[in-house]
Amino acid sequence: MSVFHSTISRREFMKVLGFAGAGTGAASLVAPIFHDLDEVISSESAGWKRAWWVKSVDEPTVEIDWGQVKRFDHRVSAHASWANAQHWGKERWNQAAKEGETKAAALIGTKGYKLRDYALAAGGGVYSSYRLTWNWDFTGSDKTATPESLNMPKWQGTPEENVRIIRAAAKNYGAGQIGAAELSGHEKNLVYTYNRTGPLGSSTSDSWIDKPWPPPPGYWRKIDFENVDVGYTESYEGVKDVRLVLPNKTLWDIGIMIPMARESWSTSADGITSTQLSSDANGARYRMFHQSLLPSLQGFVRTLGYHSYGYAKKDGPGGLMPSEASAVLGGVSEMGRSSEICINPEHGSVTGYYSMLTDLELEPAKPIDAGIFRFCHTCRMCANTCPSQSISHDSEPSWEIPNFDYKVPNMCSVPGKKLFWINITSCQASRSYTNNCPQICRAVCNFNTSSAAMAHELVRSTISTTSIFNGFFWQMSKTFGYGTLDPEKWWEIAPDLPTWGTDSTLFTSAGAYKR
Repeated sequence: MSVFHSTISRREFMKVLGFAGAGTGAASLVAPIFHDLDEVISSESAGWKRAWWVKSVDEPTVEIDWGQVKRFDHRVSAHASWANAQHWGKERWNQAAKEGETKAAALIGTKGYKLRDYALAAGGGVYSSYRLTWNWDFTGSDKTATPESLNMPKWQGTPEENVRIIRAAAKNYGAGQIGAAELSGHEKNLVYTYNRTGPLGSSTSDSWIDKPWPPPPGYWRKIDFENVDVGYTESYEGVKDVRLVLPNKTLWDIGIMIPMARESWSTSADGITSTQLSSDANGARYRMFHQSLLPSLQGFVRTLGYHSYGYAKKDGPGGLMPSEASAVLGGVSEMGRSSEICINPEHGSVTGYYSMLTDLELEPAKPIDAGIFRFCHTCRMCANTCPSQSISHDSEPSWEIPNFDYKVPNMCSVPGKKLFWINITSCQASRSYTNNCPQICRAVCNFNTSSAAMAHELVRSTISTTSIFNGFFWQMSKTFGYGTLDPEKWWEIAPDLPTWGTDSTLFTSAGAYKR
């Protein structure tokens, strides 16, 4: 095992990570549970203990044809109004937007939209949602210490040790689970060609429907690979910080999962419409990632003596590559029937995913098989409940991307995966406008149930080993009535919910620290 002992104090450690002047309250957040990186490596909490029925496999449970996977232009993602207007035609898409405005006005004062509901969502926004402050950047902060500034040698660990310390640090900063994947060959085609957000704004808003496409530089960023040792940013067509350059060498992807509040996410007054409570549950992952996890983890990697590449400034939901792909290849989750969602064996479908690249060599994790995608072949709970009927009811996934009722070829879905394909334009219209849908597909998912009950654990372990009972379990789930939660009921049970609305102790592998 590598030796990297240090006697840095808590206050000095805060300075190393760029939190100088943080005060005793903030300093207590890094209480000396670990005295040095060797203790981090040897700690059980730095490992990844999963249930016996979650198996590592050589290939993801969703089949992938890497020959079809090309780099994707994220400016025409599912959130891009211009792309959706091409699919449906401007008149139909604009009508959906008008219906959304009418519905939003009518919701004020109703269940889930009362004053206390708005207050909860507004309070969450004050704690620096990704739209409000921009204390992160593509290559991370240059304020944190480096080995040279500390007169210490660069960290030298094995790939296995490196994964353990990354996992330990990330969980300390707020991550639920961490996966790792190597990007050396065809996996680089997962990196976007263009990002959907730039320093001047976003390319996905309705305002671009009637303007020349694509928007000018600054409303997106261009992502290139170059034969350089360290990535950088530069001006592009006269606009600062628009071209992102990654080194054209082997990089490692850190797949980050953040569990979200199941109960508040699942609130709906009518089973179709979202609430201010579910809006805050969705926004919480951005607060955790952009304000704590991303800048802290990038600072951690820099102080070890390595480089990392994350979300560029003002880029909230984009990143460098699809976070779901990161989760699947890095062994965090499996794909589900809704091709917009990954499902985690421990935390279910109410989870948020992010990705960060680094040149710190990591031991790649294998994809997992917990029987989740096989179960989705039988279960149609999300498809049956979807207000816009955007989720496939097919019995088998397909390599072929449907064109639905689009006026032009489907530009938002990427080939090379055998999926149950979602009608992404009708889905986007439903959740953004016509139904204000709370992504109810997550709320009703059978894997969104608590693992505390022995029956649920038994079901999970059974479907991981055999599919013979999948139909029975699906029918039983309808009998038990898994689904949405009345927002008034949420206010009754919320005081007794665990921290952040998720049970952070349920899947830990170690108890309280023994001093």
